[in-house]
Amino acid sequence: MDALIDEICRRVQQKIQALENRTEDTKPAILILTPDHGTACHEMLEDEKLAECYRTECALLKEYQCSPADYEAVVAYGMSNESLGKIAYGIFDSGYTRLFGQSILAGKKIYLVEEEIELYRYKDTAPKAYYGCLEASLEMLKNSGVTIASQSQIPDLILHGEPEEGVEPEGPSKDCEVPKKDESCVKEAVLDKRVITEKDMIDLGNNRVRKVTVGEKAILTDLAREYASKHRIAVLRRGTSSGKGHNL
Repeated sequence: MDALIDEICRRVQQKIQALENRTEDTKPAILILTPDHGTACHEMLEDEKLAECYRTECALLKEYQCSPADYEAVVAYGMSNESLGKIAYGIFDSGYTRLFGQSILAGKKIYLVEEEIELYRYKDTAPKAYYGCLEASLEMLKNSGVTIASQSQIPDLILHGEPEEGVEPEGPSKDCEVPKKDESCVKEAVLDKRVITEKDMIDLGNNRVRKVTVGEKAILTDLAREYASKHRIAVLRRGTSSGKGHNL
């Protein structure tokens, strides 16, 4: 009898381990992009808050043999003045600049660690005109969707998105009459996942879902929020007192 119980316990443990591994594999991934090894990027790779919702992978350890399409976002370190100039002018002659440029072209969310930008070290010493020329390249990256933030801020930005204060959706023109929507015809869906990704929102949008209910403690990634807001998908959380959906 004891042998039977031990065998059952062993099989249950194997099942639990298999489920844990499957959960880890299905998490969306964040790519850590750096030109060389350093302690700062290791902190991001080992961040416990990110690990609850994402897999983090190092491009350098993969010898840059990876595709931005496989990642939900990129966190970049080691932005030298040389790399900044090359990326700004579309010169992708290294694994680092190639993946950074491809991520921009693919529309991926990129977080550039502020402390790792070489240009900022010369703010008080460089001639104003020369500094301004290099700063224009950095501004171009920002206008292309790159977010510059400190190392400590980036995990929260990835998990919760950037706050949008005082931003209201643009209303219809006064000269244009918009028919009232029949709320009874709004297609709804329920997502029971703990982490809601951009892919989940895209699937909902493709199915013409305009209202989705998620768990009270569900986490929506930054890109999922952006997609829901852009495509006017109302998101409701279970357990909220108002029960009213809101665009993220």
